[in-house]
Amino acid sequence: MVKRKRKVTKSRRRRKGRLFVWLFFLILLIGLTYYILSLPIWQIKYVVVNGTQMLSANEIRTMASVPLSGNLFFSNLSRTKSNLKSITAISDFNIYRIPPATILINIKERQPVAAIVFSDQSFFIDEQGYVLNRNPNLSLNIPNLPDLPVIAGMDRAAVLKVDRLDNKIARVVLEVVVKLARFLDLKNIRLELAGVDNITLLLDDVLRVKLGDYNDIQKKMQVFKALLPVMAGRWSSVVYVDVRYPDNPVIKYK
Repeated sequence: MVKRKRKVTKSRRRRKGRLFVWLFFLILLIGLTYYILSLPIWQIKYVVVNGTQMLSANEIRTMASVPLSGNLFFSNLSRTKSNLKSITAISDFNIYRIPPATILINIKERQPVAAIVFSDQSFFIDEQGYVLNRNPNLSLNIPNLPDLPVIAGMDRAAVLKVDRLDNKIARVVLEVVVKLARFLDLKNIRLELAGVDNITLLLDDVLRVKLGDYNDIQKKMQVFKALLPVMAGRWSSVVYVDVRYPDNPVIKYK
């Protein structure tokens, strides 16, 4: 009985000894890893921005505020992420730490679908109504700028105060401007907004379409599309098309 207790005691001591050795080497390994990762070779020296087409990579790099000279592995990039989220022209992004000294930022840009025009400035929006160039520190290079549909009559202060347009206005833009631009091969589409209660569409500076208020905007556009074959080749002889009451549309000829 005594011998058995001695064997159990020795076995426990051996297990404790092995555990101590394993803990010692684990702590040593962690300390060595931390030391290696803290070497000056891992200081951030380069910031690479990929995915820019209309945005400037240099401007994005500046606004991102990556902590240069910080440690690649231990630097907190929460401020960088917050700064990138504040750029409405960016719909999504990913940040990668590339050893030994590079931060890689991959971005996905929003695509402009229309321009909101004022006398001295224009703002660009995407399908969801996000204002892409509200930030004065960012410039946009839009290759198809002359072909973008134009939105006029909006309150300038309202556009400058928000990152995204009112949901009703955004829906009007989607249902009228975006879908119409896909349906018709036109280079000149102008949407005139006097709020959401008085909406007018002007196509190729010739065909005026009265849409009225925001209600039933989708149905009104469907009715207008159904009337297009009736006016094919005769736009210049039409004074206006009135679909404010979609069940009783009117084509006014000269």
